[in-house]
This record gives sequence, C-alpha cells and structure tokens, in this order.
Amino acid sequence: MLKNAFKEASWTFFISRLVILVITVLGVSLLPMSGSNASCLANPSGCIRSWMHFDVFSYIYIAIHGYGTERATVFFPLWPLLLHSLGFLAGGSDVRFYLIGMVLSNIFFYLALVVLYLLTANLFEQSVAQKALLYLAFAPYALFFFIGYTESLFLLLCLTTFLCLQRGSQYGGAIHWWLAGLCGLLASLTRSQGFLLTVPYVIVFAQRYILADKFSMTRWREKILALLPIVLIPAGVVLYMGYLWYTKGNPMLFSVAEAKDWNRAFQPPWVGLYAAVRGLFIPGGLQLQNALNLASFLVTLLILVSGWKRLPLYYTIFALILIIFPLCYPLGTADALMALPRYMLIVFPIIMISASWKQQRVVTLYLALTLALFIFNCILFTHHYWVA
Repeated sequence: MLKNAFKEASWTFFISRLVILVITVLGVSLLPMSGSNASCLANPSGCIRSWMHFDVFSYIYIAIHGYGTERATVFFPLWPLLLHSLGFLAGGSDVRFYLIGMVLSNIFFYLALVVLYLLTANLFEQSVAQKALLYLAFAPYALFFFIGYTESLFLLLCLTTFLCLQRGSQYGGAIHWWLAGLCGLLASLTRSQGFLLTVPYVIVFAQRYILADKFSMTRWREKILALLPIVLIPAGVVLYMGYLWYTKGNPMLFSVAEAKDWNRAFQPPWVGLYAAVRGLFIPGGLQLQNALNLASFLVTLLILVSGWKRLPLYYTIFALILIIFPLCYPLGTADALMALPRYMLIVFPIIMISASWKQQRVVTLYLALTLALFIFNCILFTHHYWVA
C-alpha cells in the first residue's frame, strides 16, 4: 500500500501544482496589477512574488529577527525556526526566505497526501483514498498548501499522529505511541491547536487498553509505556511558554497578543457565530466575507454530521473540536470569523467523508463548486486580495 500511496500522491501533487502554476501565469498576465507588466515572461519577478502576501511576511520577519514584537508571538515557533535554519544557508534575503517557505510547504503537502492516502485506504478502500487526495488538493482554500504558511506542516503532523495512533491501536508496541506523542509535540509547536491531539490519543488508548480489557490490570507495563507519551503533545505549548517566560518575562504573551494586538479574545463559540450572522445584514464589503465564513463552517459541520458513523470515534471527535476551537477566538464583530475557511481546511476527516460519497450527482456538484472556488481564490490571492 505504501508504494501506491507515493504513486497516487505524486500524480495528485503534480497535477495540482501544475494547475496552480497555470492559474498564476494566466492570472498575472491577463489580469495584471496596476503599474505592472502584463506578462510573466516580461516580468518573471512579479510572477514569482505574486504569492508573497499577508502572513508570509510575519513568518519571514520572525525567521530573520526573532520575536522582536509582542504582535509576532501569536505565530508559534516551529515554522519560523525551519525558515530560519534553511534561510540563512541560502543567503538570508526576504525573497529567499519566501521561496524556501514555498518549497517546504509543498514538500510537506506531498507527504501529507501520502499519509492521507494510507489512512483513508485503511478505513475505506483505495478508490476512496484516491478521491480523498483530489478533494484535498483542490479544496476551495487549498492554495494555502502552496504558499509559505503553516497549513501543510500542521496537516502533515496531525495526519502522522493519527497514523501512529492507528498502528498503536492495531499492533501495540511502545514505538507507535511515542512517535504519536512526538508528532503531537511538533504539531503544538506549529500551532496552538496542536494540543488538541491529546483528545484522539486518550480515546485510542482507552479503546485499546481500558475498554477492551474491561478494566483489567494485566499488561500494566505496556499500558504505562503507551500512556506516557501523551505528555509530549501539550509539551510543545509548554516549551513555547517557557521560551516566552525566559525571553519576555510573560509565558502567556502569545495569548495576550492574540487579544490585544489581533483582537481575538476567548469567547463562547456562539458569540462569533452570532456576530457573523448579524454581519450578513449590515451593508458593506464584509457581507460576502461573512457569508463565505459561515458557509465554510456550516458545510464542514453538515458533512461531519452526515457521515460521522463512517469514521472511528476519535476521528469524529477530533474533527468536531477542530471546528469549534476557532469559533472561540472571533476577530471582533465586523468580520468575526475571519480566516475560518483556512482553519476548516485542516479538518481532514471531512475530506474522507466526502470522498466516500457514492451519489454521483452530489459528487459532481461538490467537485464543480470546490474547483471553481479554488481557481477563483487563487486568482484573488495572487492579486493581493485576502481570501480567508
């Protein structure tokens, strides 16, 4: 199966990257920005830089200067550290950091496709796994797997954690549990949501060693060795807090910056949803954005509700908390669910459920809509429009 996983991932990766490059060349050439040349051949630098926007600069800043500002601390350290480690070897300019970020992002995405195939084929069949790769690569906001953002790395680490948990559940052996803990640690060093991987870990452990044994104390040494690695998962957040405490004097500075500098203070999940619904009826440029944000939440939730029985329990619970978590940090009230579609992109159990659909008309409609949005969002982003 591993050979098939690499083969199918290679085809999907190649086709999706080719489509993105074609969209980039046509978009930049046929719809040039004001003051730029109307051809990628005439202005290759403009084509190369067309994806260099928004949070890319934040990661590059941290990679070069470290956490020089309070505002920067909301970005967890693993991704900037990777850029820093490789960037200075390549010369250290902003553009080189940007290009290294793109290369890393695409490598991690390819590996994520491989792991997604393995997981999906194990749960369903190989034809479903093949579709899952296409659904992920051409998801409406899959452009974030192409540029120097954390989506590819975080998704890979989440998927790899699940693969290790799956192997630990099926075959036992401390190595699988420790690898799951290590991947979870790296995920929580990439994004704060990484600590949520403790939930599927607990569920899988309980299903194998507690419920299956009917609370028996046999194999107690094996159980302890399987449970210990769970401490690694939240340790990523703890390590970052320790760094902030040592360098800034405040271990919770990232949370302070989230509320103070980014206007994302913790709220019950219905607060952001209510603000987004209310924004639908306020005339202005944010009406469409609020509609898209709400649609991404509702569609993701509806797919999960419709197909949760097809997945193991720990997949469903993890998907649900990934959906709810970003709702608890709304961006003010005007565009409360800003970036929510990007966060929904990581909810990979939704991709598995969608790929398992048998109704041809539903599949055709779904693919038509997602592919159209994918192309549209790529064009918007390369023209300096924020799409998620």
